[in-house]
Amino acid sequence: MNQLIRRSAASPIALKQTLTALLSTDVFRLISTVKPSESSIDGKFSEKKMVSESFGIGGVRGLHFSANPMEFKSSMVSNAQYAVEEYSDQEKSGSFSSSSDEGLEISKLGISQEIVTCLANKGITKLFPIQKAVLEPAMQGRDMIGRARTGTGKTLAFGIPILDKIIKYNAKHGVGRNPLALVLAPTRELARQVEKEFHEATTSLETLVVYGGTPINQQMYTLQRGVDVVVGTPGRIIDLCKRGALNLSEVQFVVLDEADQMLAVGFDEDVEIILMKLPEKRQSMMFSATMPSWIRELTRKYLKNPLTVDLVGDSDQKLADGITLYSYQADSYNKASVVGPLIT
Repeated sequence: MNQLIRRSAASPIALKQTLTALLSTDVFRLISTVKPSESSIDGKFSEKKMVSESFGIGGVRGLHFSANPMEFKSSMVSNAQYAVEEYSDQEKSGSFSSSSDEGLEISKLGISQEIVTCLANKGITKLFPIQKAVLEPAMQGRDMIGRARTGTGKTLAFGIPILDKIIKYNAKHGVGRNPLALVLAPTRELARQVEKEFHEATTSLETLVVYGGTPINQQMYTLQRGVDVVVGTPGRIIDLCKRGALNLSEVQFVVLDEADQMLAVGFDEDVEIILMKLPEKRQSMMFSATMPSWIRELTRKYLKNPLTVDLVGDSDQKLADGITLYSYQADSYNKASVVGPLIT
């Protein structure tokens, strides 16, 4: 029987665990012919075709390769082209910007129609001026440090450029197994929210949210199949890296969301460990409502000539305008009946 040579940075133990998991399912199979050219049609991806033809063992995604069937070749990061560089001079110059204070029309950004359609289906056709301030430098590939309040919509502002560049990169090189984008969040709630916005803005990309307190085996299995974007808390990211399940060697975009809260919950060391594992050639964006000394040190060490975008100014308010916080006192036995209707 022919052997299928897989690219993976996984340790022997992690590889054994993955193969055991695959053998225990009904989806273990070999596809005898895999044609890289069939992974995309005119830059548009078919989920059905990706599952049935581009996937190999147990639904594992194809690689960024150019080889004959059953002759898989790993794509080395040092030789790979980068999605960050695949924008035209016009786009890099920022000529897509709008002078309107009423908002920036998403359909005029020159981004993938897939993203435009997905956002339109959610009723999102324009970006607020505050979002535009983040989106334009992100589209240009700039490293960025942004002071932004919670609830300003910055996730969509930095997410659109990342998703658009990955879609164009995959259309040119084919889908890969290792993630191209990594978003770090201080809490599971924020991680889930960010991943949800990424997931709902595209149909062709695979996103995954990871955080502690949940079973890790399914996350490892999903990573072995292949994802484009990983969103998670630093602790679980490091855990997956140590187990050999998460390979960060191809990450081209990294975002630290609410970085000051990383420090507050004790993730400062974990964040630096992760940043040191990433390729030197990448686009880095960091968002924080406040600028403690640790944030300034991170900026100096890991961001290249970053642009500072201040959406807070002299205000001490950490929440966006229009958001109101309420507190409701309830006895312990009554909390479920109070919280239940709010989250369902």
